[in-house]
Amino acid sequence: MAATALTFVTAIPGPAAATTPVRIMPLGASITWGTASTDGNGYREELRRHLADDAGIAVDFVGSQQSGNGPDRDNEGHPGFRIDQVAAGADAWIGAARPDVVLINAGTNDIIQNYDVANAPARLGALVEQVRRDAPGIKVVISTLVPNRDAAVNARVTAFNAKLPALGVPLVDFYGNLTLADIGADGIHPTDDGYSKLANAWYSALPPVLGAGRAWPLFRTDFGATVQQLTWTDTVQSALNVGGYCCGLTKMESGRRAELAHGGTYALMYSGNDLSASGSYSYNRLYNVHLILTAHTTLTYWIHPQNANGASVALDLFLTDGRSLRDSGAVDQYAVRAHPQYQGQGGHLGANQWNRVTVDLTPLAGGTVDQIRIGYDQPGGTGAFRGYVDDIDVTRPSG
Repeated sequence: MAATALTFVTAIPGPAAATTPVRIMPLGASITWGTASTDGNGYREELRRHLADDAGIAVDFVGSQQSGNGPDRDNEGHPGFRIDQVAAGADAWIGAARPDVVLINAGTNDIIQNYDVANAPARLGALVEQVRRDAPGIKVVISTLVPNRDAAVNARVTAFNAKLPALGVPLVDFYGNLTLADIGADGIHPTDDGYSKLANAWYSALPPVLGAGRAWPLFRTDFGATVQQLTWTDTVQSALNVGGYCCGLTKMESGRRAELAHGGTYALMYSGNDLSASGSYSYNRLYNVHLILTAHTTLTYWIHPQNANGASVALDLFLTDGRSLRDSGAVDQYAVRAHPQYQGQGGHLGANQWNRVTVDLTPLAGGTVDQIRIGYDQPGGTGAFRGYVDDIDVTRPSG
């Protein structure tokens, strides 16, 4: 399920320049603090990395609290606090920290305690106005509450969340981006993977606030040492009549190698052997991600097939709603479908050279990418295939 549509005010004029850090206050209770996350960072460290490494925006988290093991531990997360308790401290916290942006996730404890639930959305709206009065020109973004494993509590969560769009405040849909599988054993706090999804949800919502009209990278990798590493290596999601390339291998390979690269030192190597002309394919999982797509988001990558069969390979995106790039009808810059079968038949991917592929992901707009995969698909051919993929980029348009 995609995040709620957002309506934002004008972007901050200066902070998008990497030389001036944007002062961001994560404000709320235990989820803001990072309770139950393995490293104690919750969503904050991954959000900071996205902003700094992907978007090139220097960030300074601010607040009176410190938690986690990241390089910037500051926050305003107060475990156990209700909205009224956050509001009681907000004037002092805002005055001391002077944030440019405030990210508010509050209300979970009101719901759990069944405390003035009917008025909780209005009290959250009042907290937003209080923060704005404390710092005129400040940008405030709020989130819905995450799912809860207790059915009665979760019913109150959904009722609370349903009233938040009416507040007219920029809103990020935490609830829609998590499932109960992303909630830990205590039934309240996200797992590490759940916190990762929260980081991506915040990040995907911030372009109008911080982007200053620039394109907004959602995911980038050159397979180097400082970027997100493969979640899965040589991991087949689904396959038919595809074996190993040689040497006793039994399936399609997909792993990071320092053998041939487009720009840096590393690239993704893929290989396999098509065993049947009556129908063959293999789709391997690469990355576990959470990328919220908008119209004209683009996927770009470089591919180096080492033989003709190696051109029948393409990156595939699998969405949380079950859709996939390969079946979406999306096309590359040559109007060739972004399906490995059609990429191999397009005649535009030369063997033993690097080829750039750019795909407009508009047919998948509104969806959320759950996994990045690589696929081989050649129903009418047989034989070995091998090649490399490098410099993967998923970027939202400017504006």
